[in-house]
Amino acid sequence: MSSSHPTAATPKPLYRRFSDIFEAGFSVDWGIGSFLVISHVLVLLLTPIAYIFAPAGLWQVMLAWTLIHAFIGALSTTVYSHRLIAHGAAKDVRLPTHIIFLALQLFAVQGSVRRWSAQHVIHHSVDKTGQHHLDPYSATWFSTSWRNFLWSHMLTYLFNHPFSREFDAALKAKAHPAIVWQDKHYLPLIIVANFVLPIGLGIVLAGWLGGFCMLLAGSAGFVLAQHNTWTVNSVTHMWGFKKGLMSSAQNNYVWLGPLGEGNHHADHHDYPRDFRNGFGWSGWVLDPTRYAILALRGLGLVQGLNRASRWQEAQIIARRKVRDTKAKSRSVIWQQWEDKLATLGDEWLAAAKAWDQFKLEKTRLTHQIRQAGADSMAAARQRMDVTQEELMRDLRARREDLRAEMQQARQRLKARREEFFTALGELKQANMAVA
Repeated sequence: MSSSHPTAATPKPLYRRFSDIFEAGFSVDWGIGSFLVISHVLVLLLTPIAYIFAPAGLWQVMLAWTLIHAFIGALSTTVYSHRLIAHGAAKDVRLPTHIIFLALQLFAVQGSVRRWSAQHVIHHSVDKTGQHHLDPYSATWFSTSWRNFLWSHMLTYLFNHPFSREFDAALKAKAHPAIVWQDKHYLPLIIVANFVLPIGLGIVLAGWLGGFCMLLAGSAGFVLAQHNTWTVNSVTHMWGFKKGLMSSAQNNYVWLGPLGEGNHHADHHDYPRDFRNGFGWSGWVLDPTRYAILALRGLGLVQGLNRASRWQEAQIIARRKVRDTKAKSRSVIWQQWEDKLATLGDEWLAAAKAWDQFKLEKTRLTHQIRQAGADSMAAARQRMDVTQEELMRDLRARREDLRAEMQQARQRLKARREEFFTALGELKQANMAVA
């Protein structure tokens, strides 16, 4: 199971205290910092008062507005800013998609899509470059867990970060005209979406008191959307069940928040271009954002979704399993099993690659059949020779043979995978026997 991608090592802390970052070129961003602190304090202190003194019947509208606002902000971030723009999960994103989600993303209040996606590109590039100091919301910069949590979760947004060529290049790469336009007009746009709109709605429904109440309801919505995103930066890089192969990200299988981004975060870091957030059946169950992207494809709003091949998935999973099992095994026992696991792992990967090749051939064959059908119809209209019909028969016969071959390939893939995991189980029992 050779690979050009080394397993990620836990980076050493860069700082001991928060004050150390000033020596590295950081400075307080008084504008954004003040906004975040004040909005959080006001939401915590005044929201209960707003519900108590809200005009009759308005509290239901307030609650609905908060929940809808938070959902829109979170979904637009996970679907658009994150998967489609930062990672290019779809080869073709249509203009209506850009327009709709650039508007919806305003409710997240997390910076423009352009700046958000550029920062996230740098966050992932650290996995390959090892330039740990560039990660804008690293959860490993400090020597204590509580500092890492606070920094990665929220404090990073209170500071101006030092200039880097990497971030500047990532920002320039997000050059779609609609994204650039939103970036240039971001401040007035978020004022309209998050302040003018709820206040105006509240005034229409219940006067100035209603406007105040709806303002707090909208503010609570974007605060929830912010923490929905920030938990990915902090929680999924500090705690979880499975560590990434090439990153510090962790798989967290026990929650649906934030909209599926956290459950398989290690999978995501190991193959970030995938429109999905995780491998296997639990990736389906715990990834609501995946359904939204599939719905966009069904509507023709995005085309050409990227995903890891079976071979790539198998390689990542097998290497993780070998790494984790080796760490828990006694050295003498591991030496006895190392070659066997390597052989079984290689056989699993070979079966996965064969399956991918069959799948690729099926795709090409389907395209050929469609093209031959179109050519055959054109030939019939022109009263030409019927050789296209003969070609169609040959292609359909090959498709039937391919189906049988794919069934056999699927069975081989399943068998090789089971053999690999059976060996891991036997190795675990061997370690327990001598414990």
